[in-house]
Amino acid sequence: MYTGRLFRCSGLALVLLVTGAWQKPRSAVPPKLPSAAEVNVVLGELSGITGFKIRRQLPFALITRDQVNQYLKEQIAQSVKPEEIRVEEVTLKKFGFVPPDFDLRKTTIDLLTEQAAAFYDFKRKKLFISDWATVNMRDVALIHELAHALADQNFPIQKFTDKGADNSEASLAREAVVEGQASWLMLEVGARRTGKTLADPQTAREYLDTTGGDSKQDDYPVFNSAPLYLRRTLMFPYDEGEKFQQAVFLHDGTEAFARVFRDPPTSTAQIEHPERYFEHTQLTTPVLPKPIKHARGFVTGQMGELETRILLEQYAGSEIADQLGPKLKGSDYRIDEIKSEHRLTLVYASEWSDNDAAMQYFEAYKKILRAKWKNVDVSAENEDRLAGKSEDGYFAVTRNGNIVLSKEGFEQPL
Repeated sequence: MYTGRLFRCSGLALVLLVTGAWQKPRSAVPPKLPSAAEVNVVLGELSGITGFKIRRQLPFALITRDQVNQYLKEQIAQSVKPEEIRVEEVTLKKFGFVPPDFDLRKTTIDLLTEQAAAFYDFKRKKLFISDWATVNMRDVALIHELAHALADQNFPIQKFTDKGADNSEASLAREAVVEGQASWLMLEVGARRTGKTLADPQTAREYLDTTGGDSKQDDYPVFNSAPLYLRRTLMFPYDEGEKFQQAVFLHDGTEAFARVFRDPPTSTAQIEHPERYFEHTQLTTPVLPKPIKHARGFVTGQMGELETRILLEQYAGSEIADQLGPKLKGSDYRIDEIKSEHRLTLVYASEWSDNDAAMQYFEAYKKILRAKWKNVDVSAENEDRLAGKSEDGYFAVTRNGNIVLSKEGFEQPL
């Protein structure tokens, strides 16, 4: 259900204001476009680190906040069908990630308008720098966006991200490759300019452990008010992606930069646990019950480790999220539509590393169900089953071994 299709619909790679790179003292001097000499220096540094060939230069332009907002609206209108937005929005609401009145399109545009300090347009092969970005923002953005441009010249990024578009886990993992590598290179160039390198453990701790995060800042009201799901999935490719790139760099050296494009990770679990990437550990696909009569498939998808962690943190707390997240083996969901009843039903199965983890998730999911609905009338409850009715319809969540299955929103008791 990952909303990256909207985040990346415009063919942009963004430098975000809330990333750790901006948590340095800021100059009040407005930016100006970089000179050809500046660009060549940075490209040379990046090429020397990655081994990527410099194939062409790219144009730059300043852009206003209003122009960013209009650009995003136009690109979403051209690239994403209204039905695709509805599918993502309905899925987020069905799981309880966002409130019933949430407007995904508007919030995404507002969020990116607020956050886009600079961006690289993969279609136009052009870099835009916000005219409100300060000088140090521009300098950091230059490294980040030229890293995108250089990677794009060697591994066309639009094609790379499009290959994972039909799978939310693969899409988010590939986004973490793209943004994580650029973020890592941004840090490495800065480190090398002071005689350091992220290959040194102390330098890595100094640079990587203090970047990113989900802390709220007064300057970013849209980000602060956005649902936890949007904040985390927006930041994940930058924060966790650069740590993933660090792990592959330490494992493979210079070959790491090309490897992640040639052999990309397939899940958020592989990003968060790089050993699973090296071992090619794949998500399992629990079997879902067949649709009921007169129901048609509305959307199917996977819930990976990141989204499961977010759901747990939102309703059960960060401690249980951190404890259970790594124990997820895989999960699938399907939302069906019954037009005659104006009803959407959800079936969602998750597989866990052992029975104990499944029992813990079953208990946690009972809390989720009780919290995401206003009215819950429980008709049956024991150690392996919870059933009843809410304003969404009849529901039943059960545990069978290491599988937890939830059915929600049905017309008849389950």
